[in-house]
Amino acid sequence: MRDVYIIGTGIHPWMGFSEQVFADFAAVAVDGALKDANIEWQKIQAIMAGIFIYGGNAGHLSGQYLESIFGETGVPVVNVYNACATGSASIRMAYNSVAAGETDTALAFGADVSPKGFLTAKSDNAVQDRDVIRWKMGGMPNPIYWALECRKRMEKYDTTEEDLARVKVLMSEYGSKNPDARFKKAYTMEEVLNSVYVCDPLRLYEICPVSTGAAAVIVTADKELIAKADNPVKINATTMGSAIYGDPTIRISALSCPAVAEAPMLSESYSASRQAYEKAGVGPEDIDVLELPDNSSWHYLVYLETCGFCGEGEADKMLRDGETRIDGKLAVNPSGGFSSHGEALSAQALWQVIECASQLRGRCGERQVENPKVAMAQTYGLMGNSGTTILSV
Repeated sequence: MRDVYIIGTGIHPWMGFSEQVFADFAAVAVDGALKDANIEWQKIQAIMAGIFIYGGNAGHLSGQYLESIFGETGVPVVNVYNACATGSASIRMAYNSVAAGETDTALAFGADVSPKGFLTAKSDNAVQDRDVIRWKMGGMPNPIYWALECRKRMEKYDTTEEDLARVKVLMSEYGSKNPDARFKKAYTMEEVLNSVYVCDPLRLYEICPVSTGAAAVIVTADKELIAKADNPVKINATTMGSAIYGDPTIRISALSCPAVAEAPMLSESYSASRQAYEKAGVGPEDIDVLELPDNSSWHYLVYLETCGFCGEGEADKMLRDGETRIDGKLAVNPSGGFSSHGEALSAQALWQVIECASQLRGRCGERQVENPKVAMAQTYGLMGNSGTTILSV
C-alpha cells in the first residue's frame, strides 16, 4: 500500500437551516479544497461522495450533482451513506483507492442541509424501516437516548450537572475562536446550568442541534502534488467499525438493549479506534489532538473512555483537572466540537478530519495546539456506525 497524504481541504462554514441547494454548499467546500491543494479539477481521478439522505434522488446521487457543477470527466463516482459516519466512509474509500494504486488523487466530500428541529425518520414505512417504529411507538428523538445513557453514567460514576456544564463552557470557548463554527458565543457555567432541560439531565446548551455545512478533502500519492502542497498531512489509518453483539448501549433506533454487557459500550467506536491504533502503530498516549463527537456533554466524557484515553469513569476527572484543554495533556475538540457546530450528517466527519489536519498544519490561530504531531478524528453514527482517522506530520 502506498503512503497517502491530504493536500487540500475546504469547508463551507456551519450554519442553521437554509433554503439553498446542498450542491451549492458542496461547491464552496470543493472549490476551497482545490485551491488549497493548488490543483485543477481535472486532476481528480475518483469522487467519494457522502449521500445527503434528506435530499431525495439528488441527495442520493450527490457526487453526480457535484460533477454537474465542476465538470463531467468520466471518473468513478461512488455515493455512500453510513449515517453520521458518512464522511468517515467517504475518506476511507478515497484513501483505499489511492493507497491501492487504483487512482493517484481522489476527492472525498459531504454536504448537508439538515431538516428543522430534531432529525426525523427518513420514511414512513414501518415494515421496511425499523427506525420508523421508535418514532411512532416511542416518539423518541436522539437526545432521549443520550439522556438515558447520561443518567446511567451519573448513577454509576457520580458525574455531576457541573461536569456536564463544564463541557459546554470549554467547547464554547473554542467555538468563539473558530470562524467556521455556527455558534460563537462563549458561555458561563451559570448560563449553561440555567438553560432549560431538553431531556433530563441534558440541558439545551449541552446537546448539539442539526445544522447545514459542507466539507471536502483531497488525498493523493502523487509525489509531484505532495511536493508542492502546503504542509501535506499523512493519513496513518482510516477505519470503520460496526456494533458488536452484547453492547449495552441503548442504540439509536432500537427500543431495548442487553441487560448484561458482553461487549464494550459504543462498541462500533471501540472497534474503529482499536483498528486505527493497530494500523497506525500508535496508541492513545501518542495522540496530541483529538476531535470526538460531542453530540452531547455525555458523549464528550464517554468517548474519552471508549477510545482508551482513560479508564471507565475517569473522564470527569480529566476534564476537571484541565487535562483535555488545548494546553493540557490531550487537546480535545479545539474546533469547539459539535457543541459549537451542530450536526451536518454527511459532512461532519470530514470537518473533524479537516480540523485535525489544520492543527497539524499550524493553521488554527487562537485555538492552535502547540506543535502537534499526531491527531485523531473519531465519529459516531446511527445504528452502530463509527469511523476513526489518524493523521501525522
